[in-house]
Amino acid sequence: MKKFFLFAAAIVAAMTVNAKVIDLTTVGTTIDEWTTGAQASLNAGESDADKGKFVYDIKGGDANDAFITEEEDFVFQTKNTSDKTKAFVIYPGKCFEFGGKNGILIIKNTEYGDVIKLTVAAKGGTAANFKDDAEVYPKNAVVVSEDLTLPAKDKTKAETGDYDKEGYCWKVLEFKSEGDDVEIKEFAAGYRISRIQVGEDETAVDNVTASAKTIKTIENGQVVIIKNGVKYNALGTEIR
Repeated sequence: MKKFFLFAAAIVAAMTVNAKVIDLTTVGTTIDEWTTGAQASLNAGESDADKGKFVYDIKGGDANDAFITEEEDFVFQTKNTSDKTKAFVIYPGKCFEFGGKNGILIIKNTEYGDVIKLTVAAKGGTAANFKDDAEVYPKNAVVVSEDLTLPAKDKTKAETGDYDKEGYCWKVLEFKSEGDDVEIKEFAAGYRISRIQVGEDETAVDNVTASAKTIKTIENGQVVIIKNGVKYNALGTEIR
């Protein structure tokens, strides 16, 4: 059994070795860790440092690029033709919020075939929408998820299903890179993002050597290990 658990651990390592994860609950946890961009200015009246809320206005005309200073390959870009108040909000240790439509997430230096997963929720009382009728976005990527809409915030559904205690409904949207810099855009009313994963490669499982009595496979997107006729997940827990 010890050998089996070591094998399971090897599979987990093989699946994640090519993945890059930016979890905004664990990186960029203070505002000092962020570069907010030359076009942005802090809206002191709307911000509350004690509550970890930093609201920014932007000047019109140029795109403003905000990013975690140590993670320059992940850019939160806001662009408007005129000045915009509450253009974006940074909640250090929690999430980044695009204050309105047309927020663009730029992921630099991706490789062809990289899986991109975004954990996102609509900003407020209007559903968010990542579907581009003009078929311009996403740039350098293809859509994998069938549904690109995010339900509106609803406090009456707090802590039910995918809704958190504040009434935000969190979903994972999936794309696949065609290489180079990827741009993903939202077109309705703004959204929150808490996690970005780039580069998952489940085919890496094939590089792990198993014993003759152990079979590894993918079922419903999950690793399943069959040993002596019994199914286990990648953590070694028996599947019943």
